[in-house]
Amino acid sequence: MGLAHRILFSVVVIMGGCALAQPPLSRAAPAPIVSKATNTKLVVTPQASPQLAEGEFFNANGTKASLSDLLATAKSYDYILIGETHNVACDHIVQAKIIAALAESGMRFTVGMEMFAQEKQPQLDAVNNGKVSLAEFPTKVDWKDAWGFSYSLYEPIIEEIYAHKIELYALNFPFEIAKKIGDDGMESLTPEERKYLPKNHIPSMEAQEEDLTRIHDKHVELMTEGKDDPKAAEVAKKSLAHYRKRFFLIQSMWDTGMAEQAMAIRKKTNLPIVILTGTGHVEHGWGISYRLSKLDPDAKVLLIVPWRNREPIVAERGHIQFYCPLTKQSRLGFTLRMEGDGATILDVKDKSAAHTAGFLAGDNIVKVSGMDVDSMMTLHRAGVKAAKEGKDMVFTVIRDGKECTISMPVPEHPHRK
Repeated sequence: MGLAHRILFSVVVIMGGCALAQPPLSRAAPAPIVSKATNTKLVVTPQASPQLAEGEFFNANGTKASLSDLLATAKSYDYILIGETHNVACDHIVQAKIIAALAESGMRFTVGMEMFAQEKQPQLDAVNNGKVSLAEFPTKVDWKDAWGFSYSLYEPIIEEIYAHKIELYALNFPFEIAKKIGDDGMESLTPEERKYLPKNHIPSMEAQEEDLTRIHDKHVELMTEGKDDPKAAEVAKKSLAHYRKRFFLIQSMWDTGMAEQAMAIRKKTNLPIVILTGTGHVEHGWGISYRLSKLDPDAKVLLIVPWRNREPIVAERGHIQFYCPLTKQSRLGFTLRMEGDGATILDVKDKSAAHTAGFLAGDNIVKVSGMDVDSMMTLHRAGVKAAKEGKDMVFTVIRDGKECTISMPVPEHPHRK
């Protein structure tokens, strides 16, 4: 597979695993809430105000819920799935808060994380046996190589796991295996690699595949738009679309594999398990929950997902939602929050690409490469476009009420190899 194929495959799989949503809830979750008057999904937008605090909880119908309400509900469930966007710090703070509250309530449970491949379980067993200190944790588990997001984002979670002596388990299979399937198909895997795959692969339901198709095709368009030769663009589209079925396969393998691992852990420990994973594996009940409904049909599955202040609450996304504005910790070195008129920089990491380019906390990015910044996807699109063309990203920034322009090279992505 060429470089463009590899970039698309990595981006689509990462985006697909963490940012999709539309199919209905599975049997493992309650039926969708509908409005009797319109026979449509109940959509509720809580009034965002200065009093609306990050980390507040809501019931599926949009009414506020307390942490005590969440605890009372969670205690009767076998699987507690908590979704996240991997680079949103607020999501991880809420996950840590829920874990701490469950433990302090006297509930005994384990934690399973998408962030660890099964091959890392020996290192996690050493953690569970008290042989690894909290300070040693990121080094002993090879965090930097195992997961592509900063350890600082996940540190609040790990601190609570250590504080309450909660056993930690790996749920995923190695990313390199997914990449190999995308490159050369299932037949390219060795017997050693196959042992990490789910034993009873459960394909995605139709509604999920429809949404995966939308995401995949959007990225195909992104990778091929602007080509000077229309015939070359068409050939590239067909070539990239050829990998769509493999993308579907990997997504369903991930969901099935994590469900199998979670079920095995629950049966081994005889304890409920809290699962931390991308929101796309949780919301609407079509990911891990759908597979659990097939593998462990008598179990109860609780879905907890983030709600963003720019989106309405949709009742069937999850049983409980928590408010976290969409804040992105970018690999470019700044932390961003979407506002009504662009993306505001909350923090700039020292010696990062953003710091070197001259960005400052408080800057408001209103355009990038000529496009209005109305979502994080705009920044993503601009980054892919700049990388493809070999050009710098050009930002239009409002600083102290004045407009200025900042150019910045696009750093190499760790998965673009």
